[in-house]
Amino acid sequence: MIRKKRIGKARSRAYAEAAVRPAHSRRLYLRIAPQDMAYLKFILEGYDNLAYLSTVDRYSAVAQFVYAPGQEREAREFLESMRAEVEFTIIDPADLRKEGEE
Repeated sequence: MIRKKRIGKARSRAYAEAAVRPAHSRRLYLRIAPQDMAYLKFILEGYDNLAYLSTVDRYSAVAQFVYAPGQEREAREFLESMRAEVEFTIIDPADLRKEGEE
């Protein structure tokens, strides 16, 4: 029987892989014109694994910008660089809940 080497102090490969993943992702909510949503998503794909954009509500044009906790600076720099091309506002998640209750 051949024993596999341990990865550091990890009990298993799955344990080691889970240890390097971020515990939680961070989210920003953007209000963006529907016609600009696809463009922003397309440009974001060029920044490999920086973040992803998903539509929360297409009628009120709200998108969810999800990124890793360790990339907050890069994610915010990306958004600031896009302000010249795409008009959007960062909104508070609490405002989304209030809109849903109305």
